[in-house]
Amino acid sequence: MPKQWYEIKAKGSKSAEINIYGDIGESWMGDSVTARQFVADLSVLDVDQLTVRINSYGGSVSDGIAIYNAIKRHKATTTIAIDGVAVSIASLIAMAGDKVEMADNALMMIHAPWGGSVGNSKDMRDMADTLDKFAQAMSTSYADKTGKTIDAVMSWLTDGVDHWFTADEAAAEGLVDSITDAMPVSAHFDLNKRYKTIPAAAGIFTQPPQETTMPDKQAAQPAASVPQTVITHEPVSQPQATTQPSAAEIRTQVLADETQRRTDIRAKFTPFAKMNGVADLMAQCLDDSNINVQAAVDRLHLKLGEGLEPTAGNFAHRVDTGETDIEKFARGVGQAIMARSGKDKHDPQNEFRNYRLEEVARACLERAGRSIKGMGRVQLVEAALAMRPYASGYGQSTSDFPVLMENIMHKQVLTAFQATPDTWSKFCKIGTVTDFREWLRLRTGFIGDIDTVNEAGEYKRKDIPDAAKEGITVVRRGNVISITPEVIINDDIGFIADLTTNLGRAAKRTIENKVFALLAANPTMKDGYALFSTDHNNYQGTGAVPSVDSLEAGRVAMAKQMDVSGKEYLDVRPNIWVGPIGKGGDVRVVINSTYDPDTPNKIQRDNKVRGMVQEIVDTPRITGTEWYLFADPIQAAVIEVGFLDGQTEPRLAMEENFNTAGISYRVELPFGVGAVGYEGAYKNAGA
Repeated sequence: MPKQWYEIKAKGSKSAEINIYGDIGESWMGDSVTARQFVADLSVLDVDQLTVRINSYGGSVSDGIAIYNAIKRHKATTTIAIDGVAVSIASLIAMAGDKVEMADNALMMIHAPWGGSVGNSKDMRDMADTLDKFAQAMSTSYADKTGKTIDAVMSWLTDGVDHWFTADEAAAEGLVDSITDAMPVSAHFDLNKRYKTIPAAAGIFTQPPQETTMPDKQAAQPAASVPQTVITHEPVSQPQATTQPSAAEIRTQVLADETQRRTDIRAKFTPFAKMNGVADLMAQCLDDSNINVQAAVDRLHLKLGEGLEPTAGNFAHRVDTGETDIEKFARGVGQAIMARSGKDKHDPQNEFRNYRLEEVARACLERAGRSIKGMGRVQLVEAALAMRPYASGYGQSTSDFPVLMENIMHKQVLTAFQATPDTWSKFCKIGTVTDFREWLRLRTGFIGDIDTVNEAGEYKRKDIPDAAKEGITVVRRGNVISITPEVIINDDIGFIADLTTNLGRAAKRTIENKVFALLAANPTMKDGYALFSTDHNNYQGTGAVPSVDSLEAGRVAMAKQMDVSGKEYLDVRPNIWVGPIGKGGDVRVVINSTYDPDTPNKIQRDNKVRGMVQEIVDTPRITGTEWYLFADPIQAAVIEVGFLDGQTEPRLAMEENFNTAGISYRVELPFGVGAVGYEGAYKNAGA
């Protein structure tokens, strides 16, 4: 478990101090046990005065809100002291104080909450909505403290900008109540790893305070700001002393200066004494009387910065914008695998273009900090496939192998799904439902003409007639595919590509097949009659081939359809012809001819059905001679394809497969097909 990020100290019988130094929560990407423990510890703290010191650049939003609320409801009078930085959700915690103090050289930053999501476009929109909800929840705390309106503080939480405040700027905005003397800053903060924009003032967290040539007691005082002016003192002529100090007095002064030097060095090193190598370095500095306090601090900062790139050294900091390293890795590997699968162009600049799947698995483990020393090939691949969410305390990353493969396979499934042609979308309505029960579709009856209102007369209330009801039910549909260690070791890109491509195509074909199966079944409606029947005035049982006369008969029959009350013509017009593949060519001739192609002796007679329909759908899925006319589904829907929660494309869900030591991906596409009306279609039995 990571080191606890807060510390509670008793400061007397009725006062206590809490230090929040570090990331908020055990795992700032999600829920954490330690944040709940913080609230529990605080609730039993029986004190009247509470000081909360903050030096943190953020963490879990949900944990931060919980901590804010816990501090607000505690009975103690609370002072929040910002010692170094109060960044992101740490700035919200600072708003909980009855009094908020900020060191003169401290920084505060407020920005929009952020997070990650994996899934389809709806999942991403849902994530965006969730982040907006968090922003709204956070805005009330900033507004309560500053006295600003919600709209005013929401600009800090929604514009995507990191808003950095010095102590003076924070006070001007009402975020803090007072500014205290500058705090000595000795810790290194690598803010570039977390935030896109870092102000120049952040250099105070990578630059040691400048020492002066003043006496040691003054030099030991904390620096007020950075950069500092180095102050030097020119020798001043003094009257010649009448007596010289004795050897004993000189020795006493030298010992006092050395004692002060050692005391000041220890004060600088003690906060970091447990860090690797710091104790040894302090001993070296103490033992060398030629090393003054400033030189010792310089060496300390070099030690603390080993292996770390300064965030703002000398204010010449490097700020990374755009893609993170994780995003670049995931994108590069994804593009390379898609290219090897034949789904994308090969990019000669892509450093991962020749990576085998086993090499990708190795890279994922190394990036996650996993030791692979001594692992065999099978063990390495199994470890990569077993990378689980929150295993490292920081959530599952898009560069973790199972997520990386899920994103690639999902993209391949969607590519195949979108590339597979369909015809059902031309004449069917697309609907959405939120569960698996039957959802009714209502068609209201005739309400009559709008009534005339006489001078000084009243508007009459219209009665809404009973509606006809038809239903549609969505059912779960999907399959499971598995990726085993053998597939990865064998680098079987072709197997993965074929599997995902076939699943994408199958998903699209399944909808097509279900729609035409419904047409062939001619289901019974809730009124007791078949979808296409003489009772519905939309069926011609004495079949005929598609011709000028038979098509015209269908047009007239559709126009004469009445609403469900039988009192009003709907005047529905055909827009799509649907029929057997062998009849499509004949229909195109009839529909597109300028003159009536059925007129004998080549007499030029205008074609009365020319351009009658906009779409001609001929399909081998109709094996008989029957053919259909459909109105535009927006005008008069006959068949509806309903999707669960608007998910109109297949998506993948991932789970570990214990039996195969691999990963299983479930391809899901819940949908249903149902007849929701009959007025917008016409069927001819054909010949």
